[in-house]
Amino acid sequence: MNESKITVRYAKALFALAKEGNALEAVKNDMVLLGECVHEVPELQFVINSPVIKVSEKIRLFREVFKAAFHELTSSFVTLLLEKRREEYLAGISRYFITLMKADQGIKSAELITALTVDANLRDALKKYIARRFNAQVELHESVDEKLIGGFILRVDDQQVDASIATKLERIKTALIQSHS
Repeated sequence: MNESKITVRYAKALFALAKEGNALEAVKNDMVLLGECVHEVPELQFVINSPVIKVSEKIRLFREVFKAAFHELTSSFVTLLLEKRREEYLAGISRYFITLMKADQGIKSAELITALTVDANLRDALKKYIARRFNAQVELHESVDEKLIGGFILRVDDQQVDASIATKLERIKTALIQSHS
């Protein structure tokens, strides 16, 4: 069984339990916190990846660190993962759980990459356009990449619009090279 199957199965199981127990929002917040901690806290990464630390010690450490923050369902779930020695999948499970939550709520994630920071009016207009186009709420993530020179790249799900100057220049270059061959 590969990582993605394990990640998906556990995330779906947690999502179903959280939905059944009316704890979706609490568990989502826990998954966001867990994902951030796994990525940003080197000590937690060490505990997760260490084959030397006993399972019982990992469970004790997780309970101690997250007891005040986690919903009881999340605590039980993390304990189960640790008992099954699946702690390496925690980051992926938290990420996929959030994906399931967004899909359930009809939220689309969009990524906008521009050469310069986008002003608020353009950002709002773009979010409205995407919301109409996909009939969904939009969560827009923005980043700046000066290599684009100008224009933008917009990704929503598996679709991408590349209207960057850099790409247009590359196409012109390719066309010129091919015409001289």
